[in-house]
Amino acid sequence: MNDADKAPSSDLAAIPDAKPQSFALAEMITCDACLRSNPPTRSNCLYCAAILPAMTNAREAEPTRDSASGPSSEANVNSGFYVVMTPNQIRVLDQSSLAEIAELLHLATTDVQSAVDGRCPVPLLRAATLEQGKVIAEKLVALGIGVDIFREDTLSLDVPTKKVRALEISHDRLTATLTSGGGISMPWDDLILIVTGHLLVNRKESEERRRRGRSQPVASRELFSDEPVIDLYTRSDEIGCRISSSSFDFSCLGTEKAMTAFENLATLRKLLSLRAPNADVDDSYRRLRAVLTNIWPLEPQTRKGEWRRSGAGKMDVATVTTIDNEIQFNRYSRLRQSVKLRELEGGR
Repeated sequence: MNDADKAPSSDLAAIPDAKPQSFALAEMITCDACLRSNPPTRSNCLYCAAILPAMTNAREAEPTRDSASGPSSEANVNSGFYVVMTPNQIRVLDQSSLAEIAELLHLATTDVQSAVDGRCPVPLLRAATLEQGKVIAEKLVALGIGVDIFREDTLSLDVPTKKVRALEISHDRLTATLTSGGGISMPWDDLILIVTGHLLVNRKESEERRRRGRSQPVASRELFSDEPVIDLYTRSDEIGCRISSSSFDFSCLGTEKAMTAFENLATLRKLLSLRAPNADVDDSYRRLRAVLTNIWPLEPQTRKGEWRRSGAGKMDVATVTTIDNEIQFNRYSRLRQSVKLRELEGGR
């Protein structure tokens, strides 16, 4: 093939003088997986390669979609039922079954495969009623997915997680000092679940100026934070307690204490898992974000300030839009503990 017959490798190659496009902050698309902003021209996240929301709008807008098959306006009522995939799925699913499951759950086939491959309990959907949950559960079982159903109102979602300030580690027990005062002491055998995750916050701020009856944007900025956390659960405590990397004293690590909170949290997680013989370690939250966001969508919170005078004839106002995944992670972590307790009760 001659060089003249070759197609240009990109649109920019066809137009040598083309300049990179720039977009306003309001035009950027926030990735549901990592909460970072992407240009609206992309289909996959620039940072984590996840499919961007713009590619899933068609699925989410289906008029026939009911509350048993995905996100619901009642998602915050805490009175629904979760259909959860049982761990250690044995049956190998063919492409036809995967496609049917993905269509039923309104997920990508790759997300279903990732959930199955993890061999851990994964919430697949939230149903508004027990009857709806049972109908979907029967369909999933017929397609080769084993499931259980859990009540949402047993997760104590209105009770805040206890924050841990420091730990004291001895040969026979773990003692946690809480930021609110007091502490919790537990034998190592009582620690049954360790859930790791990341609390992500994306904060977009924009300023608008009104002058002579006309408004125009004058400034915008975006702030992003990523805080690793560890949730600890015992046999007798369904609420659990949380170690946050930004507010925890890592002195308990002794000579193994490193320079960064990220390294210290990884070391602490390894230490806890080695000391607690009965504890499952669940580090699948980040991998399952696409599935979890389908059940617990991340809702932006927008706050608009008061107009303030900034000069002769000028009035400014600031608008702040925040997206974070704390509620989503809380729900996953509490549900994961509920699954673990049922496993222990059933001897599984």
